[in-house]
Amino acid sequence: MSIWLLVLISFLHITIGGAFSLGFLFYICAENSPVLSKFENTALFTLLIAYSASLLVSIGLAIYFYVALDSESYYLCFSLSWGLFVLLLGYWTYISAKFS
Repeated sequence: MSIWLLVLISFLHITIGGAFSLGFLFYICAENSPVLSKFENTALFTLLIAYSASLLVSIGLAIYFYVALDSESYYLCFSLSWGLFVLLLGYWTYISAKFS
């Protein structure tokens, strides 16, 4: 695969994931969102920061595998942040179910 495909996938990964994390942060801070305990707020914020950091780490690993190791499986690095994404949504669903 070409370097342009890596650039395109990386750009889409950062923009879509970044838009989600910023949107989710704004939703958490909205006035009509459920009132969270200190632990729930800390856990959600930590998961959100970890998810945002994993976006950047996955891009770095993909570039490393593509350039340094000349590996064709570099696109698997983009799945790194999906585990945190599922955990974040699962925890938010758990909290939302508690309030409804």
